[in-house]
Amino acid sequence: MSFNWTKIKAQKRMQQKGTEDRSGPVSKDELRRQADVLLTAYKGPVTKVPAGIRVTGSQVSGEIPRRPSGNVARSVTGNATSKPSADYPRIERQKRPRPERFHDRAVPLGTVIYCDGACEPNPGAGGWGFVVYQDGVEIHAESSGQVETTNNQMELTGALMALRWLATFTTDPAGIRLFCDSQYVVKGCNEWRHSWKRNGWSKRKPNSPTRAEGEIKNLDLWKQLDAALIALPLTLEWCKGHVGIIGNERADELSLIGRERALEMQEPASMDLIRQQLDYSARGW
Repeated sequence: MSFNWTKIKAQKRMQQKGTEDRSGPVSKDELRRQADVLLTAYKGPVTKVPAGIRVTGSQVSGEIPRRPSGNVARSVTGNATSKPSADYPRIERQKRPRPERFHDRAVPLGTVIYCDGACEPNPGAGGWGFVVYQDGVEIHAESSGQVETTNNQMELTGALMALRWLATFTTDPAGIRLFCDSQYVVKGCNEWRHSWKRNGWSKRKPNSPTRAEGEIKNLDLWKQLDAALIALPLTLEWCKGHVGIIGNERADELSLIGRERALEMQEPASMDLIRQQLDYSARGW
């Protein structure tokens, strides 16, 4: 004869609590008696069903609105064709507003440089500029431009001129930050130039059958930037352009000033040429 010690122990615990283990079905009278005992001891809120409401299984009749069926529930999300009832109108889902990315518009403390380039049209007349801040105060700014150039050339020139200016004051760029809004310049200075240099200043390896296709545009500027970054080992930082960052907006303004200056310098030369041609015509040459 085997004993179920687990069941025996459970029966003993229930007997100590004043209950018995009933293995058979419980009669309705017993259930009503147990319910009355529980309700007598219960002190919490009780919801009473009003008269006239008949509940049969899951069917409800009377004045209480029925729960929406599965089709109606799905119609709330827009995945069903059935119309919702008047008691449960359609709920239009509102799109959650997309959070704006935070850009710190103030100039960080310390020595901070922002550089930029512009060209309008591209290719065409362009300018570059950079601005230097010390603890948020502008201490230096430069700009210039060319009549025939490209946007990438002006972006590269702005970074190069900023590094050359910095090299005249220090050989240790620790703590100095250089920002640029051009991914072409930032990734080229921090990543691409190292592999280009290993491949003999080419985008393709020396034994690549497509080495002729690995030509690097603006190679002269990239070589000058490489030499400047070797003298001043600095990591360029990217900043988003035209979002109100104070240093970036100032550098952009300087690049436009440089472009205008390049156009103004070209005009007197053109006028001198016209005067020279008129003088030749007057002399009958």
